Amino acid sequence: MIKEFFSSLLHYFVNITTAVLIVTAIYLTISEQQMDSVILWEILLSGLITALPSAFLVCLDIRNGRILLLLWIAHFLLIFIITLLLINIFGWYKITAISAMLTFLAVVFIYLFTCIVHYIVDMKHAALMNKQLKQRYPKK
Repeated sequence: MIKEFFSSLLHYFVNITTAVLIVTAIYLTISEQQMDSVILWEILLSGLITALPSAFLVCLDIRNGRILLLLWIAHFLLIFIITLLLINIFGWYKITAISAMLTFLAVVFIYLFTCIVHYIVDMKHAALMNKQLKQRYPKK
């Protein structure tokens, strides 16, 4: 359980941080702003903070699909709220209705990016395991 948590934490941290860097690069390009080096540390910290609930949720062994769906919706909302809090704490920009909506879209992008990467990696692992199982237990 602990090994799975830290493995998931590292995986989510890398994926979330990469997606946040992509969103930041797009935002800075559109707004033609320069980035201060301290923002890189803030992005790393925000990636770690938002990866924590993600890694925790993955470690839960919930078999009821309805409960799992509700947990993932609550998880998404928690990530969105944490993101707004971090934006406010770091002073990245003033939170308005429009900026909150743009942040929501950014969180949707980051969420989808992370889910797609997770799906691709999991599919590759499943294919590798199936190949190894076929080699170990060939059909007679």
